[in-house]
Amino acid sequence: MPLKKDDLIECTIESLAFGGRGVARVDGMAVFVADALPGDTVKARIVKAKKRFAEGVAETLITPSFHRVEPKCAHFGQCGGCALQNLDYDEQLVQKAAQVQSALSRIGGVDVPMDAPAPSPAIWNYRNKMEFAFERRDGGLHLGLRSQLPAGEKGLAPVLDIEECHLCGGRDVEMLRMVREFCRESGIAAYDPKTDNGFWRHLVIRHSSLGEVMVHVITTADSRKFKQVEALGEALVERFAELTAFVHSSRSKRSTLAVGEYVEFRLGTKAIEEKVGHARYHISPNTFFQTNSAGAEKLFDTIREYGEFTGSETLLDLYCGAGAIGVYMAGSVDRVIGFEISEESIAKAFSSAKLNDLDNCDFAVGSLEDGLGDLKRLPKFDIVVVDPPRSGMHENTAKALLKMAPPKIVAVSCDPTTLARDVKRLSDKYEIKRARAVDMFPHTHHVETVALLVRK
Repeated sequence: MPLKKDDLIECTIESLAFGGRGVARVDGMAVFVADALPGDTVKARIVKAKKRFAEGVAETLITPSFHRVEPKCAHFGQCGGCALQNLDYDEQLVQKAAQVQSALSRIGGVDVPMDAPAPSPAIWNYRNKMEFAFERRDGGLHLGLRSQLPAGEKGLAPVLDIEECHLCGGRDVEMLRMVREFCRESGIAAYDPKTDNGFWRHLVIRHSSLGEVMVHVITTADSRKFKQVEALGEALVERFAELTAFVHSSRSKRSTLAVGEYVEFRLGTKAIEEKVGHARYHISPNTFFQTNSAGAEKLFDTIREYGEFTGSETLLDLYCGAGAIGVYMAGSVDRVIGFEISEESIAKAFSSAKLNDLDNCDFAVGSLEDGLGDLKRLPKFDIVVVDPPRSGMHENTAKALLKMAPPKIVAVSCDPTTLARDVKRLSDKYEIKRARAVDMFPHTHHVETVALLVRK
């Protein structure tokens, strides 16, 4: 009989789907089970039933998986930051690599032998950036990470006032506690996107491997309350001697992105400095940069390995951000040209090139949703590195790549499903030769992938 909502079933979890749910087979149907790990035998309640698959939640653990371990954080199971703290790290790597291979086969239509996954050099305290959200709820101010939504529910999860986090450093949590207490005592409400009222929006803490620290507070544009943020910055500087920069920026848009629109106040430097391998970078408040600096070195080394550079190549770096990949590769190629929509990021790309005494890098501001403009005006590229956002390449970008037809494309992605879709888009002219899962995000369901596509 077909499964129905509220059915209670017993099943054994075979694998882990992208997103962190266990996958079981019941009468040939795939059942995605929340709160279950590969190797678990559970009783699960069905919360959604379709013709081809069903979704459930584990209610009873009958036989635990051999790969289960004790989670480290007291907030595990409540906080939405981690999904896999209770799964042995070696098994996390196995499952993430399998997810990439499955997506490439199922969506991309290609069966490529996967290179061994690259583990994160550190599996705890590896994040160099934390984004904390403010929330007004039950008459009080909350500051922390979004909690887990129950299976089957959608929307914005409530903020959990975390007291510990093992993905970031202990100092970050100390700063979080101080900011939370200060903002509560201010008597000023947190921002509510539903009503477009309130003030405090986000707290972003960055630190670099060189010991530099930036605190970025994002509020609404209510200038009557700006003095409170200045006081907060001065209090943080006084308490934390290692604080390199404090930035207050405002945001008017209702969207919940932790991105400031206008800088209102600053203490200390305009940017902090980071180092990945041999390369150094300037990072400003809104600059995108990989959140795992040691893991980024493994990611960039895989790109260089797949590129097989001889030193004579012209490299096109699409969605280049602050130039992290291009600056890292500049010493291995003849010339780097990068494109990115963010003016702030491009400014930091030039700044980082100068910091490394590079004279073979050029970067340009431009939206890739329109393709690459007049291709005749661009030089002939030997290799293209493309590292789009989670949504993947824009269709016009893929069309431009097919028209340009460089000998090699190295595709970098933080979502195996959109990578597989883009590989399929390029399949008329390109064949995937290699792929590797690079784990930048231990204990979460996220995974980075590098894939080598060679022109047929």
